[in-house]
Amino acid sequence: MASANGAVLQKVVPVATCIALVLLSMGSPAMADIQDDCRPTCVPICQGLATNVCNAVIDLIHIQLPVDIFPTCKVRVSAICDPVCINVCSLNTLSPGAPTPAPASTAAPPPCKP
Repeated sequence: MASANGAVLQKVVPVATCIALVLLSMGSPAMADIQDDCRPTCVPICQGLATNVCNAVIDLIHIQLPVDIFPTCKVRVSAICDPVCINVCSLNTLSPGAPTPAPASTAAPPPCKP
């Protein structure tokens, strides 16, 4: 049983680390319309992730509970995943075709002539 817990930790720790790094790198929130565009992509991904995580947790604990914890687990995992996915999806808030600023010149200006 100890090796099974170690295997789960080897999978969970990198995922948790990635989520923490993404959360730490978030800037200001993206515009609502971009977030709305990301929801059709993120919701199915997070639903699938929540199902897999909750099934793994339930298999890992091997405890018979008087209530089914799967629905609550799925809602809570999705509640964590959805905003992270939407933030990652909407990181590029620049509109296509927007002008890019000219690079700063590093060369010295020409000398003045009298």
